[in-house]
Amino acid sequence: MPLLKITDLTAAYGGIQALKGVSLEVNEGEIVAVLGANGAGKSTLLKCISSVMKPTGGTLEFMGKPIPSKPHEVVASGLVQVPEARQIFAKLTVYENLRVGSNLRKDTAGIQKDLERVYAMFPRLKEREKQYGGLLSGGEQQMLAIGRGIMAKPKLMMFDEPSLGLAPAIVQQVFDIIQEINREGTSIMLIEQNAKKALGICDQAYIMQVGHVAISGKGRDLLADESVTAAYLGE
Repeated sequence: MPLLKITDLTAAYGGIQALKGVSLEVNEGEIVAVLGANGAGKSTLLKCISSVMKPTGGTLEFMGKPIPSKPHEVVASGLVQVPEARQIFAKLTVYENLRVGSNLRKDTAGIQKDLERVYAMFPRLKEREKQYGGLLSGGEQQMLAIGRGIMAKPKLMMFDEPSLGLAPAIVQQVFDIIQEINREGTSIMLIEQNAKKALGICDQAYIMQVGHVAISGKGRDLLADESVTAAYLGE
């Protein structure tokens, strides 16, 4: 049974059809990339999964059950999104931002253990624990957004454009961290415009085009297929 299963999903903004029968799966332990140009429907797909937006048709299942209809219930079920452009709380400290991520949890010992895990993964955040989130650099804010997601103890983490606006060295660090999170047992869904980076680390990839899945396959197979990168990824 797939961890996440999406079948014939449709969604619209007014009269504009944004998703046109999207179907995809994320199996436990996988990194799955969803790629495509701006306007392909990637962010709309994430909004539907997170219950921020109501689809017009199709089904969304997580761990064999319908995805809850309210965003906080989605998080509580183990499905967590690391949003585009970080969206950290600028007037909260690093520590407070991280604790927001664990807000729905009751396991005090587990929360402390995961906080220590985040600080071990991102020593810079430990150094800046009492600093306001708005004073961090872009790379540090991305680390904080990822750390906040980890604090929710997800079974599946969904990353929305994690490399956006970051320096190349920081981009590589972010992708290394995504792989580390996956090795530690969390499944990953990666929405990303850096197609080569994403295809290089994912197990399965779906390439979207104007609201539907145009092609799918193993990440490395698609990366090696020049006709695919030329036709769908603009390379």
